[in-house]
Amino acid sequence: MGFDISSGRIDTKSADIVIDFIKDRAMEVEWILETHIHADHLTAAKYIKEKLGGKTAISKHILKVLKAWLPIFNSENDIPIDGSQFDYLFEDNEIFKIGDIEAKVIHTPGHTPADTSYVIGDAVFVGDTIFMPDVGTGRCDFPGGSASDSYDSIKKLFRLPDNYRIFVGHDYPPQGREVMPMTTI
Repeated sequence: MGFDISSGRIDTKSADIVIDFIKDRAMEVEWILETHIHADHLTAAKYIKEKLGGKTAISKHILKVLKAWLPIFNSENDIPIDGSQFDYLFEDNEIFKIGDIEAKVIHTPGHTPADTSYVIGDAVFVGDTIFMPDVGTGRCDFPGGSASDSYDSIKKLFRLPDNYRIFVGHDYPPQGREVMPMTTI
């Protein structure tokens, strides 16, 4: 979802581009995978699910984040803290299928307690666990964040084969470098 801070308006332009891409290629959505959530993110998962189907999923550790939010945001009446807003909560190291492709869940906390990376073939989707090599990592000062956990999570990712492609959630390039969504171990 897009968010215009000056007006406080939300739009679906980015999500609609993804939806059109999927429809134009007659693809089927099986999973809508979240790597993490926190208070400065907006997700289009529900919107995409309404338009295309599929199951929403995230690590079971999301329950820690939701519980931590309760006293901070007084969100008891707005956000279920049992994870029921997701169709599925993954266990650590769980193996699942996307069509015929095997995928694996790796719990990579640090940025938040619920950060999760997904290994799908030789692609690893890491959310904010790590960024491009010249940028570093996601910040660890959100509720439940931990620099120590982040360090351990990155070491876990660095044990993957060198040729694995890492797809980052954000890129903040230094001046003179183009935005890049992918690097390798």
